[in-house]
Amino acid sequence: MSQSPWSSWRRRAAGGIVAVALLGGPSLAIAQPDAVLQAVRELAILASQPAGQRSVAGVADRLAAAVRDWDRQIAALQDRVDRDGQSVSAPGAYQMHLELALAYRGRGRSNDAVRELDAAAALKPGGSDLQLLRALTLEAAGKRQDAANSFQRAWRFDSRNPLKAYYVLERGAGSADDRRAAHALLDDTYARLAAGDAVTVSPLLTSALVPDALWRTPVVADDALREAFALLSANKFSEAAVALKRAPATPRAGVSGEIASPLTHFQRGKSHEEANRVADARREYQAALTGTLVGRHVLYVALGRLALVDGDQAGAVDAFTKAVELAPNDPSIHRELAGALAAEGQVDEAFRELVAALLIDPHDPQAYAAIGQLRLDAGADQDAVVAFTRALVLTPDRYEPRWGLATALTRLGKSDEAARQLELFERARREADERRRRAVATESEQQESIWRGVLEK
Repeated sequence: MSQSPWSSWRRRAAGGIVAVALLGGPSLAIAQPDAVLQAVRELAILASQPAGQRSVAGVADRLAAAVRDWDRQIAALQDRVDRDGQSVSAPGAYQMHLELALAYRGRGRSNDAVRELDAAAALKPGGSDLQLLRALTLEAAGKRQDAANSFQRAWRFDSRNPLKAYYVLERGAGSADDRRAAHALLDDTYARLAAGDAVTVSPLLTSALVPDALWRTPVVADDALREAFALLSANKFSEAAVALKRAPATPRAGVSGEIASPLTHFQRGKSHEEANRVADARREYQAALTGTLVGRHVLYVALGRLALVDGDQAGAVDAFTKAVELAPNDPSIHRELAGALAAEGQVDEAFRELVAALLIDPHDPQAYAAIGQLRLDAGADQDAVVAFTRALVLTPDRYEPRWGLATALTRLGKSDEAARQLELFERARREADERRRRAVATESEQQESIWRGVLEK
């Protein structure tokens, strides 16, 4: 029996915070209340309905009730920590502080979460995963320097973990020696992956209770939902419930000079993109972001691609970086960021993102092919051969990596092998062209058949 969309949605929602169970395995019952997530899901569904045909009052009441219950549970947990924290064993106290930290973190109370994480760290010094969670919590609160210090500690406490190496490099944390060691570990990790070895790491974490990647398309607010969506995106759930209660039942009549809704900006952005009006599309998508509940990473990917078309390499890097922060476990976005970084000449940074893509999906042929191109451009021809070969092992039917492989083999003086790859490249390209031709012909025949049926009626 197939699972309901909501079951899949809830399972993916849990993934963002369940990943921190490696810290010690708290229950997480308070950290991520189903009732709040259910209310957010209902809003996401309602956003697709015409404003005049929906009612958000019931959702507002359910969200407000869920948040009140959530706060009562957090307060009860705080009372239990205050009452029993000194009398239980050190492992028991550690679990209590950690569970309370996770609850505060999900609720958007970063300062309280950091306080509890510090209390847990005092009971378990040297906890790398705890320091990583602390770093991400501080980062979400805008305390970048404090976060960088925790990223550095997380790395130093677990300097054989490629995930910690990635965070140190991506956040620019630690000393120059830390970053050199982290890059060396990613080099070693990549070599193991290219050889087919298994490398297991935890998922990358996000700071939001409702992960942005839950929806595959942006859920954008019209005028009525604008304020509530902005508050929910900032983890301000109580305020969002209040905003929903005062949301107009129908959109206000348009007035000259009135600020357009996020949904209007989004729709304009799509129209401008289709018309190849790049600057206009970028402006409209940017304006839509503040009223987007989930799926903001999709908008940032669109902004990154448009920036590349516009010749704005720095803007592309910035947009793809924001997309990665919102959806860190999507390997395709890491590849997009890597491409923009490589175009900027930031080769080490591009390699970092491609290794991150492989940590998420070790069987990603496009990541290996991209690393092959980086190696080829750098004149590291033997390394390029390894990368392109791995890409072709994973997808033998793709012809693009064969050109790079042939180039590297030619440079290495292996002319016969290079000629063989060029032959396979040409054959595979012809076959791909023929498949596309047949697909177009089939589609044309289907359309013609449909029109014949219409005309014969």
